[in-house]
Amino acid sequence: MRKMSILHAAGALALATLLATWLPLAAAQAAEIRIGFANGSSADYAPAFAAEKLGSFKQAGLDVRLIAFRGGAAAQEALTAGAADIIAYFGPAVALAVSKGVKEKMVATILAGHSGWNLIVPTDSPARSVKDLAGKKIGISTKASTSDMAALWIAEQAGISMAQIPLGAGALIPSLRSHQVDAIVFSALLTLREMLAGRARSLMDVGATMPATMANVYVASEDMLVNRASELRAALAVIYKTLAYMKANRAWSMSYLKDFAKSDSDELTAALYDGIFPKLSPDGHIETAWIAEGLTLAARAWEVPELAKVNADTLYTNEFHPAAP
Repeated sequence: MRKMSILHAAGALALATLLATWLPLAAAQAAEIRIGFANGSSADYAPAFAAEKLGSFKQAGLDVRLIAFRGGAAAQEALTAGAADIIAYFGPAVALAVSKGVKEKMVATILAGHSGWNLIVPTDSPARSVKDLAGKKIGISTKASTSDMAALWIAEQAGISMAQIPLGAGALIPSLRSHQVDAIVFSALLTLREMLAGRARSLMDVGATMPATMANVYVASEDMLVNRASELRAALAVIYKTLAYMKANRAWSMSYLKDFAKSDSDELTAALYDGIFPKLSPDGHIETAWIAEGLTLAARAWEVPELAKVNADTLYTNEFHPAAP
């Protein structure tokens, strides 16, 4: 614990110094900024939570509250209802929300592709390739989610059909271990833990295979975009500056990430850090092609052809992402 405290203190001092030269302190404390996440343990979100831990938002004169929801859909509902100002979500689902009249835009890339995602089966599964899952049950978090789209894309690439079973993120691993489903597709923390423990093996490294679809992106409400632009820009700047610090300071980041991700081994923590952090966007820049690819896949996967006709340029802005460090 003392070693962790020393690392955190050193990290806070170093990052505060960086922020002091990079961000002007606000003359008065700004109104609260509520940022919602699908969960509170994904490595993708670690820079934002590390910034909170280090006091970096306060150093920049910002009053930020980070909220961990039970899934991305719940975060979107909060944004729609005005209970969140910024959320982390994925591109195609943002397009769905906008098509239903929600006023929001993507403002900064977290992770364009599915780095760290795996399609896994129990170690004793007879399946040796994706094709062996034809007609089998695959566990996903929820319908119209990142895992749902990934599962449908995997089946499409293999030329097979699989029954997608929405389980909720918390039930994915128990259902796989009890063989209630034949496989699951999900992000790094859950799948890598099972693989490193020898309880599961990967049939596909989804992150290395699936094209970028704007898998994880910060989304801002219309109120933030129009009325609180400077706060939005400043909050994003703190997050990406913290990410730059974490990329440059592996020891501190590994110590923080092990606690944040509730990692039970140094090997898992290293796999998360080395597999995810190099792929995280350094400055939040958004590419139209990433959004367009996601819309095309989602239109087929979810059988919503209208999505393929949406103009990707209308769904995002690069006006608020910070300059690359």
